[in-house]
Parts: sequence; structure tokens; C-alpha cells
Amino acid sequence: MRQIRLTEVHPGMILARNLYSRKGHILLASGVRLTEVYLHKLRRLKVKTLFIHDERYEDIAIPEYLSVETQQRAFSILSSTMEKIHNKEAFAIDDISSIASDIVEELIIQPAISIQLTGIATHDDYTLDHSLNCAIYAALLAYSCSFSIPQIKEITCGALLHDVGKLNVDKKIINKPDRLTEKEFGIIKQHPQSGFNLLVKKRWELSSLVAHMAWQHHEKIDGTGYPRGLQGEEILNYARLLAITDVYEAITGCRPYRKAMNLEEAYDIIRSGLGTAFDEHFGKIFLSKMALYFPGMEVLLNTGEKAIVVSLLENTPRHPIIRLIAYPDGTAYSPPIEINLAENPHLSIVNTSYI
Repeated sequence: MRQIRLTEVHPGMILARNLYSRKGHILLASGVRLTEVYLHKLRRLKVKTLFIHDERYEDIAIPEYLSVETQQRAFSILSSTMEKIHNKEAFAIDDISSIASDIVEELIIQPAISIQLTGIATHDDYTLDHSLNCAIYAALLAYSCSFSIPQIKEITCGALLHDVGKLNVDKKIINKPDRLTEKEFGIIKQHPQSGFNLLVKKRWELSSLVAHMAWQHHEKIDGTGYPRGLQGEEILNYARLLAITDVYEAITGCRPYRKAMNLEEAYDIIRSGLGTAFDEHFGKIFLSKMALYFPGMEVLLNTGEKAIVVSLLENTPRHPIIRLIAYPDGTAYSPPIEINLAENPHLSIVNTSYI
């Protein structure tokens, strides 16, 4: 199995994992042979990647951080909650708190924790994907930072709801493919306050810290963020953590106005912002756990050889175990050779075929 960009998928390939709609319904089932008609519809839905069967690499396991059931319940609960809020209907927090708890319980039993999302199901709703992915990143980072389990669940709940204020922003602005005007950006900058106002009304059902995460996730350590220009420890520690995962998920995902950045670029952006945009302590831990590669990804080495990533090691996620599959001239390795990059510093990955 491999996870590849939709642009690299061609008719005849077989889907290896289900593709779900924003309501949690199956759009395409695992085992379906993809046709040009299917691919055209997926492009219209702006699907970014698919899991594809590949007989050459059937022994390479792409880990699932969460069960499909948990992923779909989370997506369904988020979708239903956001729809009720948008329609100004009454909504309960219990379901969000419950799914946040389930996400954390599943994540912390993983034998190795690295910050990547190769095992997350593919959906057709970018906005909800962002909230769910950001929550998973935040939970992984909070766990790596030694927060207690109750705190991690609280952080995950806040991350799921951090962008709720965007429901008050015109979708034409959010989905605008061009650069925002100063007036439009001013409207966007109101969403943290709107989210706080909405969530603080649920203070009897929800920790006030969750509301403050929505209010403060765009604040920056140096005071140049919004909406209040808080700086340093004036910013809630939960929000300082969330700010990192929010930016990382945003820049590695497609936007109406730009393509997704590759993981190396994202790594450099987070690193360059340490101590100014981002909390330095949380940021360094994030970078130490951030995986630039993942199982099933084809890579090019500095030697010109081609390889595929087999697995990641917990303490060196940026130096995976790889399988050499072709010499620089394209001749196949027979048999393929597996190498631990952490033990071979003269070898490095210079390009990938995925992101």
C-alpha cells in the first residue's frame, strides 16, 4: 500500500482505503478500481491524496493512528456540531468532549509517537479535516510534552473547536482563491473573538481553557499576533501549543489560494519562528517528533538511488528505515536492500514523490 498525491493516481489503480464524505458516508470503497470518471470527481472535491494498492510494497504497513470508526465518529460529530452552530441551533458539548477523549485514548497506546498523519482517513471536506488533523497533532504534541492525560484531552477538545468562530465569516472570504483585501483580512481576524464568545457561553459544560484556546491560537510570542497582541506567557500554554500545530496543519494542507507546502518547507517555517511566532520549548519538541517521511513514500537519495520508506523509529523520525529499490541508472536492486538512515549519515533524502 502507498499513499500518493491524487495527481499521481491514474486509471486502473486500486483504492486501498475507503474515501469518506463529510457526513461519514463512503464515497468510494476500498478495492474499487479507479476510472477517469472517479478521478475527475475527486479532483472537483479537491481530494489531496489516496491510499493505493501496490503489490511491490504489500509488506509495508502504513500505521493507523485512529480506528476508522473513531475517525468517522469524530468527523460526523464535528460536522453536526458545526452545522448546528451555523444554523444558530442549540448544541451540546458532551459529544465533542467524548470524541476528544477517545482520540487521546487511542493515540497514547501507539508503540511509537511521531507527528505525521499517514493513517488518517481521507475526506472531502477540507475545513473539517483541518480541525480533526489539528486536534490529532495537538494531542501528539501535548503527549510528547508530558502533559497529563486529562490535560491532553482538554487540549484535544480545544483544538477540535478552535476555529468555530469562522462559522461567522462569509464563506466567500474563507474560500477566496486570491489574496485577501485589508478589509477581508480584518474580518477573518475577528474569528478568534467570535469563537471565544460562542464557547464561553458553554462554560458550565466546557472548561474555560477551551474557549481561551479559540481566543488565543493566533497570538504570537513576540506580541505581533491577534486579536489582542498578547506575548510570551500572557498566552495560555495550551494556546501556545495549539498555535504550532494549527500553522503546521494549515501550511501542509491545500488552500484555495495556494498549494500545500512540502514537509521540509513546513519544518523550516516552524524552526524559523521559534521564539518569535512560536513557543520555543513546545516548538523544539514538535520539530524533534515531526516526521518528514512516512511508510510507503518513494524517495530519492543524494547518491541518485531510489528507495521507499519502510518504517520510522521513535527517536529519529527524520531518519527512517528505507529499502533501496533502484540504482541511479534505474536498474532495480535484486533483492532490495534495507538501510537505517540514522546509522548511515553519508546517505540523505533529497527528494520525495509524495509531498
